[in-house]
Amino acid sequence: MIYDAAVLGAGIAGSAAAKALASRGWSAVLLDRQRFPRHKVCGEFLSPESLETLARLGLLEPVQSLSPSRITQTSLFLENGGVIRIPLPDAALGVSRYSLDSAFHREASAAGASIREGAVVLSVERLDGHYELIVRCGGETEVLRARAVIAAWGGAGLTGILPDGRERSSERRMEGPARNSRGQSARHSAQAPGLVGVKMHYLSADSAALASGGDSVELYFFRGGYAGINGVEDGKVNIAALLERGDIPLNHRSVPAMLEEAARRHPALRERMAALSPLPDSAAAVSPVRISMRPAAWSGIPLIGDAICRIPPLCGDGMSMALRSAELCSAYADGYLRGEFSLSEWEREYKAAIAREFSRPLRWGRFAESLLSSALLSRALPALARLAPRAARGMIQSTRLRIR
Repeated sequence: MIYDAAVLGAGIAGSAAAKALASRGWSAVLLDRQRFPRHKVCGEFLSPESLETLARLGLLEPVQSLSPSRITQTSLFLENGGVIRIPLPDAALGVSRYSLDSAFHREASAAGASIREGAVVLSVERLDGHYELIVRCGGETEVLRARAVIAAWGGAGLTGILPDGRERSSERRMEGPARNSRGQSARHSAQAPGLVGVKMHYLSADSAALASGGDSVELYFFRGGYAGINGVEDGKVNIAALLERGDIPLNHRSVPAMLEEAARRHPALRERMAALSPLPDSAAAVSPVRISMRPAAWSGIPLIGDAICRIPPLCGDGMSMALRSAELCSAYADGYLRGEFSLSEWEREYKAAIAREFSRPLRWGRFAESLLSSALLSRALPALARLAPRAARGMIQSTRLRIR
């Protein structure tokens, strides 16, 4: 059998793309080295901009069925103690990746996609108009064939060219020890590049404390990184942090310990977390995290989601960009499979579309991250935000995709 499309990586981008292609009548196989459900480092925040994309993909109702939290404002707690509160243009949703990924898998399967978990893609080669994938699953190796391949393998993809000029692409494991889903080991070298991402869920011991922050996504900036807090489903709170690798992660071996150290560095964060009880089984870590300035939409095969780039997490639009890239790429894949344009035309048009939609929020996201993380510059920001609230809202909005 030759599949019409193989999607490598079953996160939200890959699952959305497989679902979109299967809904158009194409035979699609969705492959992932991991097994689901699982916890993943993520802000677990679906911005207002993502909701229309979800609706077009037929995924909004499944998301709403998960009872996500409703989020209406952004609260920025700066290192010097200043606070900036900015209303969102519309309500956002908070939902865990543990629930969301599984929901997307159900929708992709219902549309007709085949899902293969625990499947490690060793290589991808283009041969005589189709792709040949070497896949290891359950200790056995097999060959799959597909007319089109889409890479949704996150930030750990590796691509190259075979000596005879054929395209070759393979997945590789995440580098560094900070990959234990229970947060049991995340020690790093101070000289290693990149950042460390960690997350864990909490329960509120005080329903009033949960309600006080339940409608806001909160960002806390402290020496060595920043952390985001927002409610997700079932009354849980997600705390995700991006940490400088040579600071907190160097001296703390677990995700709970890293987040406790972060709280010690910011009084408001310490007070917020005092009313929360950790759920250690939800801990996850990833390293290295390399934030990208420029989107790369193609590397031998089309890329979607974090395979394109990892945006500054404080933008709060990572999942929106993942979904939008899946929507764009699946539409171009549909045209290619129908014979409406060639592979090179797909590459050219898709790269242009990603650059057109992603470059602006990436550029502004990096600027906002630098501004808010600077202890010196952040001192003036609360006063400026009060004097020019429209400008503050505009800066946040500039880090987001435009609603279509």
